[in-house]
Parts: sequence; C-alpha cells; structure tokens
Amino acid sequence: MQVRAMSTVEKFAFLGAITLASLLVVQELNDGFVRETPTRIDSEPVAVESADVETAEFATLLSLAPVPAPFGYLPSLTACKGMAPSFGPNVDDELNVTDFKPFVMAGTVKLAAAPVESACLSSSFGPRNGSLHKGLDFFNRDAVPVYAAADGVVRRQRFRNDYGNMIVIDHGSGVFTRYAHLEAFENTQEGDTVKAGQPLGLMGNTAGYAIPRHLHYEVLTGEWGFQAGSFALEPVDVMALPAALD
Repeated sequence: MQVRAMSTVEKFAFLGAITLASLLVVQELNDGFVRETPTRIDSEPVAVESADVETAEFATLLSLAPVPAPFGYLPSLTACKGMAPSFGPNVDDELNVTDFKPFVMAGTVKLAAAPVESACLSSSFGPRNGSLHKGLDFFNRDAVPVYAAADGVVRRQRFRNDYGNMIVIDHGSGVFTRYAHLEAFENTQEGDTVKAGQPLGLMGNTAGYAIPRHLHYEVLTGEWGFQAGSFALEPVDVMALPAALD
C-alpha cells in the first residue's frame, strides 16, 4: 500500500495537535503539585538583601581553604578569591584582611566580628546596585557551625523569604546581631538566653530564591520596633567598629 505524504497544511495541523496535547499534560501535572508557601507570621517588612554574594563568580571561591575557628569565632580572615575589589576590605597578597579585628565594640557590647567555624569573606558592608548590603557575607561550601557573637537573648528565630532561616539576638544596650540563611537551627527558640560562642545553627542557603551557601551577618543598633521589629534598627559596618581592648 502506498503511503501518501502529508501536505504542508496537514503537517502544521499535526504539530499543533501534538504541542497542545503536551501543554495539557504539563498543566495537569502542575495543577496536581502542592506548592508550599512560607507563612508570614509577623509584620516586619520584606528586606532587600544585596545579591552581590549570589553571582557566577562564586565558582572561583571554591579553591580557598578557610581557617577553622578555635572558640566560636575566626581569629583571622581572608577574602574569597572571587570577591570584587571595589566591594572588599584591605588585603595583602595572600588575601588576608589586613585590618580585620576578631572582636569589636558596639557601644559597650563586645562582639565577635566573624562568628563562624570557617569561611572566607565574600561580601562586605556597603551600597550594592542602588541598595544597601547591611552586613558581611561569609562563604563556605560546607554546612559549618555558626555561633552567637556575644551573650544575649534570642529575639527572633524564624523563616523569612528574604533572609531564609534567621536568628536575631538582643545583646542589650541597644545592640543586636542577625544571622541569616541558616541551613538548620540549633536547639534554641525565641526567648532563650544564649552565651558567646554558643552554636546557633549551620551555614546554609535558605531563602525564597536560589543562593549559594553563606552566612549573612549583621550588627544592628537602636530600639526594637513595635511593628517593624528588627527592621527599625540601624545596620552598622562590623569592619568599621573599634577593636575590643581585651
């Protein structure tokens, strides 16, 4: 039996039918997929965190082997190899941050400047693409421990679409610290008292969007907002704070 070749019109009709059928199958699968949306549990506004740490240049950071922390903080700090020079601190030929201070003073509160087990500095405090990057970003490809920078009380511990799993600690005297994008929390909850160097969780990449693993660390000062919470506070550049004397 001789098979008749399809005309051009028939070919387009056939391809159109196949495409429509494929779309219907995909739509059916999508409709049956359960999407979980994080529940908003407070009235704090959505923060805009700079995406400086979330660039393709992160592929070059994996070659660095960070120095581990001895007692819940880094005694020295290196800049990540892929860090943009205009966004970075002063470094030597080995990428050691030359003006790094392991402990700083925020008013009367002594804080660890890098409260993480091991990491390199991937982004510093400052303007980014028309917004303010409110803290320091520390990178490690592994889920290393993150520690409390000083004694305090857990004021916030929850998931946010912008900061992922985050903790805010109240250190008293109007000084607070934020730890964002944690992979998992340690055994703490809001209202708990924590000690300096106490594990808070693991460095992660949690957020409502794709990001590399890192700790976003902020020092905040001021008065806690009745509605805005921690977003009523003023962010401070950790690297610009004076060194602790002891």
